[in-house]
Amino acid sequence: MTYRNDSLPIDSAPVESTSVALQVEGTTRTALLGYAVTVGGLVLALWICFGRFLFGIGGSLTPIYVVTLGFLIATLHFFAGRAIVRTARLGRRTRPATIAMICLAWFTGILLGLTIPDLTAAGPQTILSGATEPGLGIAIGLANPLGIICIATSIVALVLAHGDLKDRLKNEDD
Repeated sequence: MTYRNDSLPIDSAPVESTSVALQVEGTTRTALLGYAVTVGGLVLALWICFGRFLFGIGGSLTPIYVVTLGFLIATLHFFAGRAIVRTARLGRRTRPATIAMICLAWFTGILLGLTIPDLTAAGPQTILSGATEPGLGIAIGLANPLGIICIATSIVALVLAHGDLKDRLKNEDD
């Protein structure tokens, strides 16, 4: 029989329990990621909808943003986070591509919150530009593509997260 330096056989139980401990730690970390995605999606939706109030330029477009963008972004992140948690509970890790899409969605969502306009008594304003031109026009011009990219990457993250979950379920059926 082969021995290691600590005089235990190579195929002994402590090696297996260490492997199991590392697997449990990894899935717990992945489950925490799923919860973070859910909470982060809610915070992102709140930032996009209400962030302008922190700078004193909240206006009449806020209810429209809540019903459309806020609800959609929070819902997409909720289901993506749920899929990540379910994947972790099955003992599998989330692919890096899923995490990258979530990070990209958050990055573009933060930028969207900075550039999305609102109508105030002084006219349309954004956090970055206020009501001054040409910055206002540039910020508004950037807001639309940023919103599209944020929603698209959130959808891709949701599809990838469900793909991680489905791959695991399919492998168990074999």
